[in-house]
Amino acid sequence: MFFRIPRLTPGYIRYLQTQAAQTVVQSREGPATPRMAFLLGLVGIGMSGYSSRQLTLHYKPSNHLFR
Repeated sequence: MFFRIPRLTPGYIRYLQTQAAQTVVQSREGPATPRMAFLLGLVGIGMSGYSSRQLTLHYKPSNHLFR
């Protein structure tokens, strides 16, 4: 379960800097993704509530269990 920590060579530091810069650029470009995820979450919660309400409104217990 041990893992090696990479040596901090100048090339590896440059690699980390470019990765961090790409992360900052991507976070500026794509604010639509979190909004879309939030919207899809709200739609899912709404549909779940709607289907639960429909099930409770139209629920008819079967009589064969209580004979």
